[in-house]
Amino acid sequence: MAQTHIVFLGAPSWGHIRPFCIFAARLVNENPNIIITMLLDPKFLDKAIAELAAEWGDEGGAPEDVRRRARALSAFKSDSDNLIEIMKILAVSTGPVYKALAQSEPITCAVKGTVFEAAPPPTVVIADFFAIPLIAIVRATTGQSVPILAWITGHASSRLALWAPESLGGLGDPDAKTNAEAARLGITPEEVGTKYFFPAEGKVRKIPGVPAMYDYEFYPQKRILDIPIAMLWRGINKLLHDSDGAFIVSSYDFEPESIDAFKSWLGSLNKDAYALGPLLPLNYGTVPYQPGAGGEFGAFLDKMLTEHGKHSVVFMSFGTVFWPASPEYMEVVIDGLIEKKFPFIFCFASPLAKVSDELAEKVKASGIGMLTKWSPQQFILNHPATGWFLSHCGQNSVLESLGSGIPIIAWPFDGDQPGAAAHLQEDLNVAIELIEVRTGEHGLKPRYKDGRAAKGTKEAVAAEIREVLDICRGSRGEELRKNAEAMKAKFAASWKADGVNRKEIAKFLEKYGRS
Repeated sequence: MAQTHIVFLGAPSWGHIRPFCIFAARLVNENPNIIITMLLDPKFLDKAIAELAAEWGDEGGAPEDVRRRARALSAFKSDSDNLIEIMKILAVSTGPVYKALAQSEPITCAVKGTVFEAAPPPTVVIADFFAIPLIAIVRATTGQSVPILAWITGHASSRLALWAPESLGGLGDPDAKTNAEAARLGITPEEVGTKYFFPAEGKVRKIPGVPAMYDYEFYPQKRILDIPIAMLWRGINKLLHDSDGAFIVSSYDFEPESIDAFKSWLGSLNKDAYALGPLLPLNYGTVPYQPGAGGEFGAFLDKMLTEHGKHSVVFMSFGTVFWPASPEYMEVVIDGLIEKKFPFIFCFASPLAKVSDELAEKVKASGIGMLTKWSPQQFILNHPATGWFLSHCGQNSVLESLGSGIPIIAWPFDGDQPGAAAHLQEDLNVAIELIEVRTGEHGLKPRYKDGRAAKGTKEAVAAEIREVLDICRGSRGEELRKNAEAMKAKFAASWKADGVNRKEIAKFLEKYGRS
């Protein structure tokens, strides 16, 4: 039987790489004629190898034949955290390795020195949608003979909002609008700025799968990150149009309308699209509770379970990037948790995060709180003591939370988060969104839903968090939990033999696999 060789070109983001590792491990385990080569940022190489092994199970798991057909390597050495620098090195180093793959030559990992034996030429390339310069390298080497599919992570609704035509609630072509205004006014596009990339005029946007919202509601926080959105938009838009299709790394059970709209749009461009998700670890959410596991986190949660009962703990995390523009709001929330005797773990992993000694002492003295710069999120979410996830609503966090049956207290910041928070609360009824924590010019404007506007005071935040915590402990909180647990069951069913994910994989292999 002919072998199918899939090459994955990763971007320097663990949140993008991790789901592909799970996908790759399952593909090679279930299909003996598939080989997968993953070219990765060296910072994530060990984590990727560990993720593959974890998916195959403990104590070696998969047979040698399976393990050698999932090949993770780096084409260069670097410990840089500079995204632009890493992308430049990726662009330079990927070419020779991909050329060797195209010529069925052995390749060597620049970090570990591992030599990977010659394999058949690539059948299909799957490129992270942030790996913009790598598409040209593939095309320069193998032209149109090797199809390229984009690997698109994040909530599908937000990708529609950015790239889709205006008829689907997208931005249309903000680049063309910027250039047209510059020409009309006799100024440069730079002088026009990014207003067409960040529309905030009070117009109603209706994106498939997201409740109607004012355009400015997609920016509920004062921006503290300088993201080159125009440059990214141009690059990703070009990648989408130059590729042959895409994987939409999201769940049909979470956002079916958004995924169907995305597929329909790509179909109108004569491009294939496959929805795949959630890509959570094997047996996620079903491993029995083991007292004593999990180190200091397990010890804390076990203690809270004994003293406060099941579902008593709030886990709080804004991911590895985001942090409140008004950090005093975070302290007000923690004060509310302590006053209500609501146990919590607060993970502040962002490099922007600052926690005062005074707050740390207050949490320690409370006896019900834990502060940490890193946490085993999946372990915490699946511990029986955990009941709620106060989250920024990034995609990985949302899917891990619902995959654990844990409802969400939403504090969205930017990107795909505000639309997801609205969907979680209004459509799925698995979340409560905090409103008074909104900040900045746009965050203090009224909502489309009910005209409510954040007051912009610590007092309002204090009152809201206490009200929300009471809701969590009441009948509505139980309703949200039941809905989250129902979503967990749907996620698990999507990977059964007749599940939607299996059907999507079958369609992909029927089109791009070699028989």
